[in-house]
Amino acid sequence: MSLDPRSIPRRGFTLIELLVVISIIAVLIALLLPAVQAAREAARRATCTNNLKQIGLALHNYHDQMNVFPPGYVSAINPAIVDPCNQDQENQSSIDLGSGWAWGSMILPQLDQAPVYNSVNFFLSVAYAANDTCSTTLLATYLCPSDDGPSVVPVYADPPDPTQPGTYSGTNIVDTVARGNYVGMFGLGEICAGSGPNPNAIYPGDPIGIPAGLFYRNSAIRVASITDGTSNTFAVGERSHNLSFVTWTARSINGWLGVTPPMQGGSDKFNPSPEECWTQILGPVGLENGNRTPNDPEAHVEDYWSRHPGGVNFLFADGSVHFVKSSISPIPYRALATRNFGEIVSADSY
Repeated sequence: MSLDPRSIPRRGFTLIELLVVISIIAVLIALLLPAVQAAREAARRATCTNNLKQIGLALHNYHDQMNVFPPGYVSAINPAIVDPCNQDQENQSSIDLGSGWAWGSMILPQLDQAPVYNSVNFFLSVAYAANDTCSTTLLATYLCPSDDGPSVVPVYADPPDPTQPGTYSGTNIVDTVARGNYVGMFGLGEICAGSGPNPNAIYPGDPIGIPAGLFYRNSAIRVASITDGTSNTFAVGERSHNLSFVTWTARSINGWLGVTPPMQGGSDKFNPSPEECWTQILGPVGLENGNRTPNDPEAHVEDYWSRHPGGVNFLFADGSVHFVKSSISPIPYRALATRNFGEIVSADSY
């Protein structure tokens, strides 16, 4: 006599068996998730590296056409200001009169962004409505995919209290510009010390601010003047927005940057100070308040920082891109920031 299969009772999972299966699946997910995240970060870091390589190629194409690298930013100056690092004097009037357009806007044609370049009125600053089309355009080449953030970022008027960075309000926004992640290398120390009427002079109060890099106001650096060697000289590096905001567009005249507010992805573990907006397109190797290296816990708003674990991507003057570890010694880090100081840097030092 044959049995009807439908008459045979079927045994399902017990509660314990179901919990065991769920636990095994959870363990497998926990094991796989870090690997997936690491693979995604590796892909994002590769894209960031490619962005910097494209920027490097554009910089060299610009150099081929103009026989110099683009200026850090362009601006007339107020010769009445002798020491632009004087906080009280800066609050009264900036040394820069405009227009402020930066190296990132100068190489737009070399990045296949001719329409954006043609929309710029270089005689007017980014604050003018005539330049809104350009100044608020988000360009993927200037963004690290590991860093999130708003499409456009605010620039503020003089901070209400310079001793309390981050005390800005929405009522003192003077400009809004497209966000970026890459800043040109200014050199050593405070940028303001190299931004006087004579950019090579050293001023009292901050004698370590020297425009020894590839980019500063109205700079015109040639490959031939990089006597330390293009393979031993920084050109451009990363700054993620949790430290402070960056733009590819221009230095906002009379604008200020400070710590990124927590509501916009900032963190309170940094030790920032407000800076004039030359730091939104340039960065130095900080020597004051300690010899700060990439991703330094005591980073200032003008320093280099990335969301990549363990270091920061840097474009070198020869067009190559290297991942500079956070653990780099301050001595070779400082040497890589200068173009003609005669230091010897070995490749294994970073």
